[in-house]
Amino acid sequence: MCNIVILMVASLALISGQALAQDAAATPQYCSDIAVSLNWNNTALFGSWLELARNPSANTKACMEFSVSLLSDNTTLSYNASHSATNVSQWQDINEPAQSLKLTVDGTTGYNITLDGKTYEWVKLLQLVNDNTYLVGCAYTNAANTSTGYGFILGRSGKYNATGLMAANNAAALVYKDFTNGTYTPILQDNCFRNSASQSLPLITGLLALALLLIKAL
Repeated sequence: MCNIVILMVASLALISGQALAQDAAATPQYCSDIAVSLNWNNTALFGSWLELARNPSANTKACMEFSVSLLSDNTTLSYNASHSATNVSQWQDINEPAQSLKLTVDGTTGYNITLDGKTYEWVKLLQLVNDNTYLVGCAYTNAANTSTGYGFILGRSGKYNATGLMAANNAAALVYKDFTNGTYTPILQDNCFRNSASQSLPLITGLLALALLLIKAL
């Protein structure tokens, strides 16, 4: 009888410990608290990405597009960004110069970048969603001030839609505080166009990050 009681107590303790661990894992985190980023040396991240959403938004330029590739040394990420001059213009007339980022082997902490004159301590890539159609990430400028952080979602041209974007956003909101369930600020991508008169401006260093891919001018 004593052995049965001990076994029951041990089982209850194990179940309770698992429940607590699951609750802790489900607690949403701010970008500055997230310890692990996706490894940026990943073929699923290469190619062209459109910035579809940001939370919160700071008048992110419309028609934001990133092109990302890995150079032949297999450690240098090359990327460039194109976008319009405002958050409402559909004319993608600004092409940022191509830039490179030296990747850390098996690096999973994100990267320090500068975008549009503003320094982001880290840009982190968090999730590839729906067969790599969406890329969820976040960034911040001050680790001690969570209000400087934001979440972003990139998408593959021709594959994303409003339903999939909302699903990616809501899933991210469950685990990341830089996203809000049921709402996000969309980045204008519909009917964007470009022509040979596009101008080049001084570099916006960064990804998007990724975002990359990353990421984006504000």
